[in-house]
Amino acid sequence: MSTKGVSYEMSLNLGTNFLALVLNILLGLVVVPFYIAKIGVDGYGIIALATSFSSYLSIITIAIDAAVGRNFTLAMRKEDHASSNAIYSSSIISAILLIVALLPLIGWFLYKIDSIISYRGYAVGEMRWVFIAIITSFVLTFIRGLFLVPAFASNKIYIQRIIAILEIVVRTVLIFLLLNASAKLSLIGIAFFMASLVSFVTALIWIIRKFPFLKLQIASFDKKIVRYVASMSFWLVINQIGTLLFINIDIILLNQYYGATATGEFSTVAQWHTLLRSFAGVFVAIFTPVVYKYYADKDFSNLLKFSKYSVVAMGLVLAIPIGIIVAYSDVILRLWVGEKFVHFYPLMILLTGHLIFNLSVLPILSINSVYNKVKIPGLTSFFCGILNLVLGILVIKYFNWGIYSVAIVSAILLTVKNLIFSPTYAARILEQKPWFYYPAILRGCGLFVWVLLLSWCCRKFMLPGSWGGLMISAVAIGVCSIPFAWFISLNKEQRSLIGKLIRRQI
Repeated sequence: MSTKGVSYEMSLNLGTNFLALVLNILLGLVVVPFYIAKIGVDGYGIIALATSFSSYLSIITIAIDAAVGRNFTLAMRKEDHASSNAIYSSSIISAILLIVALLPLIGWFLYKIDSIISYRGYAVGEMRWVFIAIITSFVLTFIRGLFLVPAFASNKIYIQRIIAILEIVVRTVLIFLLLNASAKLSLIGIAFFMASLVSFVTALIWIIRKFPFLKLQIASFDKKIVRYVASMSFWLVINQIGTLLFINIDIILLNQYYGATATGEFSTVAQWHTLLRSFAGVFVAIFTPVVYKYYADKDFSNLLKFSKYSVVAMGLVLAIPIGIIVAYSDVILRLWVGEKFVHFYPLMILLTGHLIFNLSVLPILSINSVYNKVKIPGLTSFFCGILNLVLGILVIKYFNWGIYSVAIVSAILLTVKNLIFSPTYAARILEQKPWFYYPAILRGCGLFVWVLLLSWCCRKFMLPGSWGGLMISAVAIGVCSIPFAWFISLNKEQRSLIGKLIRRQI
């Protein structure tokens, strides 16, 4: 497979994605204990609920981003500026109209928030303000994403990541400054809003300078484009509803049935689940534009090879961190948030262990979008998500499993969906055998088992009592895993490809 024309962009994209990831991890490790120290576990539970509610709004925005990104990329690859402008203006204007249409629903939720959300220790007005600020922050981020579609289409993901990094840094600095001045929950909302506003303005300035031919004009609004994007977005929305019923329904059910404290405890441990998803997102973000490029160029041979390679790469880079987190979950919780959270280590294993399967298949999901085969995946994801919600409620009501209830159900259903449906459906689209992707998935799983065995041996030799000791153990396990990954997990062609990519950077 040729790497010419994509390796440079992939390197920049990979570098900035990793920088964003490292910042997210480091700041997440610092901010969560800071939240708990300043506003308590209950307060952190409210913040987690507010961001979770924003995630439910994102079911529409993610779908629109994907549909617009696909069609804008195809127009840009043909250098069709007229179509690019029409897609650009139509998508942004229709998104703004959609947000306006959702305002009554959001307003009703905010008005009734004290009867919907379980909370204690905070005034309803303060909690309402937090939700208003975080939802507004989300809206700004959504519109910013549409403005930055040209960066995606031109494979300049690093621009999107640099602006996202700016938002992360500004938000974190403001949180520390404001909460140190006064431990008020509402100040966190201000930090979220101001950070999103800064990043939004930065994105506008970049687009105006780098893509002067793109003009946001009402005259360019095209109903046909909106209908086409909407038809694709509808099934992507259905897909996202199912995905969020897997990922974000947990804390809402816990809040309703077990209260604010359980929500805060679960959200704290689930931070590592979120970090691993962010880690996987680094690679999805650099793989997806390449798939779109090969499709736009009708280079189906390289698209096929690259899609399979991306699954192998995803599994291998995930195996080591997931394996270490699973093996050292008790140590991590003790060092991170204290002894009182150590007894939740089985929950941490439950939330992170299955990700070796469920995150490895993420790169091939772009196959559904690029071929516009999104109806069946959307329905499958939706019905699995509904089943997850129903079973979650039943398990909570009839089994005494506490905060483990929803985690068990989600892990089982998500794994069944992503191990049976996702790889076989992508293979069908590409006209391959149903088991086409399974050898690639198993390569990552083999390395994961190897990392668990190494971790077990290291724990017998030395149980870390500090972050430094944990880092030493992690590095040792990682180094000892490289030969296994290189000689056993990778085949000859994949080793040759990686060698070419490395030599291009030297």
